[in-house]
Amino acid sequence: MNWILPIDALPSGSADQIGGKGEALRTLSEKGLLIPRTLCVTTRAYNDFVDGAGLREKINLELNRKVFSQMRWEEVWDASQRIRLLFLRAPMPAAMRTALEQSISRTFNDGATVVRSSAPEEDGSGHSFAGLHASFTHLHGAADIIRHLRLVWASLWSDAALLYRQEIGLDILTSSMAVLIQEMVPGQASGILFTRDPIHADHGIIEAVHGMNPPLVDGKISPDRWMLNAGTGEVIDHISPESRGQWQ
Repeated sequence: MNWILPIDALPSGSADQIGGKGEALRTLSEKGLLIPRTLCVTTRAYNDFVDGAGLREKINLELNRKVFSQMRWEEVWDASQRIRLLFLRAPMPAAMRTALEQSISRTFNDGATVVRSSAPEEDGSGHSFAGLHASFTHLHGAADIIRHLRLVWASLWSDAALLYRQEIGLDILTSSMAVLIQEMVPGQASGILFTRDPIHADHGIIEAVHGMNPPLVDGKISPDRWMLNAGTGEVIDHISPESRGQWQ
């Protein structure tokens, strides 16, 4: 498995290497749906970076100062901030940086890109991690992208992500992170589609806003919401927000 791969080279059924979002995008592309140009920085890159910089031992030290379940939120937050600094300060292997820079420059040149988390546990049937890991928009050039790649890696260890893993019974210390780098596509509207409503399996849900998507995901703006018949696509209900704003 390489450090970075284009979407059409991603292996099927390898969410442990390309993450939940990566696997979903690979499937959409395979089915013929149009998706933005996409590269995936695999979990191998994350693990090689962590092991090469000696971060695994330091992370274990931070999270084993006392029994994790007995740590106060303030202690978890402090530990997560120290781990974040480790990711920002640790040197990246020269061969990895070169491979990333070449692939990113060849695919995106200096165009606007988005960097998104794709941890293996994300977007699964049992847990989603929605909003717990970092994503960044409006990035330009390999250096900017790689700098934010480190921040996405570090967000695996945010206080919210750590507490969520504890709550759902995942082994914190075996976590890893793949990262998606995608062409940023400007649009007049954007949104989220649930092909199956988690509450009503025979319904689909579309939520959309004017402009770009982050304010919807972050809960800063109320969307238009459509409930659909999952089998026919027929609109069952439409809920309008009190106001509609344009977000960039």
